[in-house]
Amino acid sequence: MKNLIIITMLVLLCAASCKKENKNEDQLPPATQTGANTFGCLVNGKVFVPRGYDGTGRPNPHVQYEYDLNGQPYLIIEARQYTSNQITGNIRIGFGNLNTLGYYPVSDSFNFSVGWIQVIPNCGMGTSDPSVHVWGGGVITKLDNSNDIISGTFEFKAIKPGCDTVRVTDGRFDIKF
Repeated sequence: MKNLIIITMLVLLCAASCKKENKNEDQLPPATQTGANTFGCLVNGKVFVPRGYDGTGRPNPHVQYEYDLNGQPYLIIEARQYTSNQITGNIRIGFGNLNTLGYYPVSDSFNFSVGWIQVIPNCGMGTSDPSVHVWGGGVITKLDNSNDIISGTFEFKAIKPGCDTVRVTDGRFDIKF
């Protein structure tokens, strides 16, 4: 009987911790593929979604879908959080050589790049900083040029000397460009 009580308590404890994790994920935008212009992720377990504007009319998230000098398409999405028109957080993801659905890993050839400022106090960084070590990537789940829709997911982990490790999980975006 004592073992049954202990097992029951462990199951309830696990269920409670799962609900807490799901609560954060529930605050993210749904992972759609309709061109809803959404962006969100968890940064070290905390919800990050675009919030506010800078007063210039620039959309949030801001999307740049263009072609490089070699004619290859690339996508950059920058999502910001503002408080009283002051930026308090910024995450930027980029996909290079964007021709097919699938996985785009962090690499030196600009397949997938990341950057952030003020999400972790005093530790803005990105893949272009040689002191930063980044693992992860993004998955393009919809690439519909006839309807101008790009959707996908992303996650990464980054370490920079003197800063806390940044873990971005459950990233998702659904963009109409």
